Amino acid sequence: MIRPGAALLISFAASLALSACAGGSYGLQEGDANYDAIKKASEDCKARGGHIQLKSGGDTTELSDYECKMDKGK
Repeated sequence: MIRPGAALLISFAASLALSACAGGSYGLQEGDANYDAIKKASEDCKARGGHIQLKSGGDTTELSDYECKMDKGK
């Protein structure tokens, strides 16, 4: 039996993989946009060739209001 947390992680990873194939950008998971969460998301995004940015009108305290924007030419 798959634990709920593991199922969420698997579905998130799958959505990231599909988003990365499509190019452009992908949204981040839900949660608090604390230092550690932003740092990890930023490192993961950079490893995929992008950078983290706040969505237009986004709340700086909500992680899902940020996106990984793929840099041009990546």
